[in-house]
Parts: sequence; structure tokens; C-alpha cells
Amino acid sequence: MPWRNGRGSTLEIAREPAAGEEFAWRLSLAAITADGDFSVYRGYRRAIVLVSGNGLRLRFRGHGSASLNPTRRGARFEGDWKTHCAVPEGSCTDLSLIVRDGSGSRPACIVRAPLIRRIEATRRVILSADLYGAIFVLAGATAVKEPKSVRPRRLRARDTLLLSPGASRVVTLQNRGRYPAQIAFLSWRPAADGPRSARGSARLRAKTGG
Repeated sequence: MPWRNGRGSTLEIAREPAAGEEFAWRLSLAAITADGDFSVYRGYRRAIVLVSGNGLRLRFRGHGSASLNPTRRGARFEGDWKTHCAVPEGSCTDLSLIVRDGSGSRPACIVRAPLIRRIEATRRVILSADLYGAIFVLAGATAVKEPKSVRPRRLRARDTLLLSPGASRVVTLQNRGRYPAQIAFLSWRPAADGPRSARGSARLRAKTGG
């Protein structure tokens, strides 16, 4: 799908609803080949993970900056911030999550900072109750098993496993390759009442996670 600002395109991995201009949340993958501005998403919150490339530099006008690289891959920020992205060391690919926020007295959405996990043997991640989750394989291969699943599901590099909301649960990841696997784990919940007002908001400071 083309970016809102027309300066690039994104590959949609999953979204709700599946069609239409507006969405409650969207998970996508995009190549960034040159410096430029991100599209503005008023009423949404965002999380981003560096998938490939040596570095992304994000500058949020009036809200600081974040530098992503292979050792610190994740950040989250407000969708209405004016965000400039630079790729000083060449093209990069990023995984992007955009989630609708609440308005007025309605509950705000939840967007957790991205977790990056290296899997040498077995590791576990916790998906809190009533949150969506996504496991994206950055490198290697891993088997993913949920508590009630009959058998694990095997994922390879750039595969995504979407986890539906439900009870809080522990998800087990096992390395299935010769070398350690690396995954990005995202979790979120959209607000139920539609986009918040278009007024500027800075309730969420830019945060990075690796």
C-alpha cells in the first residue's frame, strides 16, 4: 500500500479490519531507501522495529529523537508527531505497528515497547490478558508454542505469527536453527471508540527498546 504522504510504500502483514482506509491497528513492513518524513497518523500510536540495515535516525519535532541500530532496534512514539527519518548508512527495512488511540474519557490504547529476544535454546515471553501479540522473526528459525496448542509452529526469517487476545499466557520459543534466532515481540490493544481528536498530544514520550 502507498504511504499517506506518497513517499514510499508498505507491505501490509495484518490489520483490523482487513480492508478500508481506517483501521484499528496495522502491522506492516517497509523499505526506507532515502531520508524523508513519515506520514502523520493523528489519533494513533506507533511502534517501529529495525529489521535490516545499519541504522535509522528518527527526529520527532519538539519531542526528541531515537537512533535505531542492530543492537537497539525498537522505538515507540505518537502518530501525530512530525517525524523525520534518516538512513545515513544506507537503505533499511522496518516493521511498523500503528494502533488507534482513545478519546475523551474512553480508555487509551496500549502499545508496549518492542521486545527483541535472542534465542539460543529456549525462551519465554508473556502476552498479557486481552492484548494482541505478534512474533516477527528477524533472523534464524524458531518454534513457537502456546499453552493449549497441540504442536509448536515453526517460523523462519521474516515470518510473522499473530497472537489473538485472550487470557494472559506464556509463549515458549525454541531455537530451530544452527545459529541463535532473533525475534521481535510486539503487543497492543486498540481503543474501542475510534480515533481521538486531532489535537496535539505528547502523552507518550519517545522510548526505545532492544
